[in-house]
Parts: sequence; C-alpha cells; structure tokens
Amino acid sequence: MFKKLVDLFTNSPQDVQVWKCDPLLVTVADDQVVYALRTDIEFTPVDSTEVIGKAIALTPNNEGLKPEITVISRIYIDAPSPTPDFGRRQGIVLSGTDLTGEPVSWHINGAADHFLTESKIDLEYDEEISKELESELGGELKKTNISTIL
Repeated sequence: MFKKLVDLFTNSPQDVQVWKCDPLLVTVADDQVVYALRTDIEFTPVDSTEVIGKAIALTPNNEGLKPEITVISRIYIDAPSPTPDFGRRQGIVLSGTDLTGEPVSWHINGAADHFLTESKIDLEYDEEISKELESELGGELKKTNISTIL
C-alpha cells in the first residue's frame, strides 16, 4: 500500500505533462501556418525508439481545431530574435505527424518567435546543447505532471 501512495506523488518519465505555450505555432507542408494561439498542450511521453510522445493542444482555434501530433523529433533552440520586439527566448520545435499521418511541426515559445521573424529554420540536433536547454526550459514551459495533482 505504501508503494501505491508513493507512486501517486512521484514523477515518472511516462507521466502526462501540461506545457504552457506562448504561443504554439503549428505548420504543415510548405511552412503553412494552420494554428497559432497561446495555449496549454498535454504531452504524453512514449517509451519507444521511434516515437518520443504524443501531444494535443487544449485550446481550439476559431475553426474548432485542436491539433494533435505524434512526436518523432524534438529540437531545443536558444536563438536571439532579429527584432527587439521578441528579445531572446528559448523554445522547442516538435516534428512528427498529425492524426492523418501528414507531417507537421510545432513551434513553441521562442521557436515560434524565430519562425515568424525568419524565413526558414535550419536547425541541427546537438545533444549537449539540447540537454542544457531542456534543463533551462523547466521554468519557462512549466511542466506539470498529472500525478502530482491527483
């Protein structure tokens, strides 16, 4: 019984997380923007070698769209904006497929700023930088595990 109580209050790598996105920008082929809002997303990690996780936006846009993604790759960025309006913010680009299997990209926080102010994002994965930025993003994304609320 004690183990069950401990499990309720501890975080597991597979816990559902809620991320605050300011904003979330969803793009499809040819960098066409199909969703752009401040919203929370529910991210569920998946224990797989092919898929990182699944995510869904919790706020529908004006057309009622609540995008979902099966995340295949995740890149953390820390790039200054070319305009002083946005300043410097960290962000994440999630790449994967939507419910129909079509490729999509989710640009979160600073990654959305960068997408909107640059013509193209050419990012390469760097494991060391990604780990450093992931630890720094803890305060900005505010990950909340569902098990800590229950």
